[in-house]
Amino acid sequence: MMSFSSSNYIPLLSLKPAEMAALEELPEKDKGNLLPLISLKKWGNSRKLENSLIRVNKAFSDRVRIFDIDKSYLKQCQGKHELSSCDQDLLNLADSNNGYRNWVSFFSDNNNYIPVIQLDDLDELSYELDQFLKLDRPFVIRFEMQGENRIKNKDFNFVIKTLIQKRRLISEMLIMFDYGDFSRADLLNYSEYASLINKLHEFFPKAYFSISGTSFPYSFLGAYRGEIPIYERQIFNKVQNESEGVLLIYSDRASTRAENMNGGGGIPPPRIDYPLKNDWRSIRKELVDGDEHEKERLYRQAAIEVMNSEYWISDLHLWGTQMIEKTSLGDPFGITSANRATAVRINLHLYQQLHYHVDLNTLDTDEDWED
Repeated sequence: MMSFSSSNYIPLLSLKPAEMAALEELPEKDKGNLLPLISLKKWGNSRKLENSLIRVNKAFSDRVRIFDIDKSYLKQCQGKHELSSCDQDLLNLADSNNGYRNWVSFFSDNNNYIPVIQLDDLDELSYELDQFLKLDRPFVIRFEMQGENRIKNKDFNFVIKTLIQKRRLISEMLIMFDYGDFSRADLLNYSEYASLINKLHEFFPKAYFSISGTSFPYSFLGAYRGEIPIYERQIFNKVQNESEGVLLIYSDRASTRAENMNGGGGIPPPRIDYPLKNDWRSIRKELVDGDEHEKERLYRQAAIEVMNSEYWISDLHLWGTQMIEKTSLGDPFGITSANRATAVRINLHLYQQLHYHVDLNTLDTDEDWED
């Protein structure tokens, strides 16, 4: 039976190679406690949406996951003159006609999928909810609180009123507030988030709640040794302390950024990040010549420095730590690119947050790894 009660962490993931690799390489015994929310879009250069689902299954098997539609990619599809089969499939899923019937059918055909209710056409919301309520499975209401898709106050109130009208029929619901980017200012304003959640808890005492976002920086320019607070975790901890009796589940963007970065020219300076429970550590090296040999040499130096740092956990035998160890030895199957370094960071971050309240030294992380 699907339920939010069995999960203590909901990372927001995108269908990107680094994120899927990081998810895939988590220990199998830990994936059962993870409930990823994955935004659907085209996988790589594939022309079929089916291949996106195949890639998720490769990473996560047939475990329960939450699906939403990648709104940024959807807008790209809407602006294209020529559409691939995958693009058309996504547009069909986002079609609001008949209460988002195509979106509902997508979940009725897949018993291990939890839906995010689509809110772009609120005229169809009531009928959309009715159809999902007939499926009798949990669902997610995701409010985007920042950015171009930020929900308007009147629309927010309309959604809440509609949910109140149907609350006796709702068996299990998660209300998620997605704030995109977090900063220290948001940490200072945590009481506002707690107040909002507590107010909604009065209307929906059995509902689950999440507050999500990311404070991972967009630039490391000039930084050699980095120590960056994970504000999303600090905010959650403070909100939790002020929300007694509320069913809260931690959520973040798995140490990725809320907005896509425009790629610059040249090779990115080699950097290895090492996530801890409350902050990210990093070692960054500056390129001089900018060739491949220099890049590999600098990744190796960074890996050696990470392993010689006081925060390195030598008994943490994960794919991410194994990759750093390989890199320190000059192994060509170690970290040789920014994409692989990102996958390593996400892999370690997912594990750290999944086991936030556990002493990692007491956990058995040994598995048979395959390259």
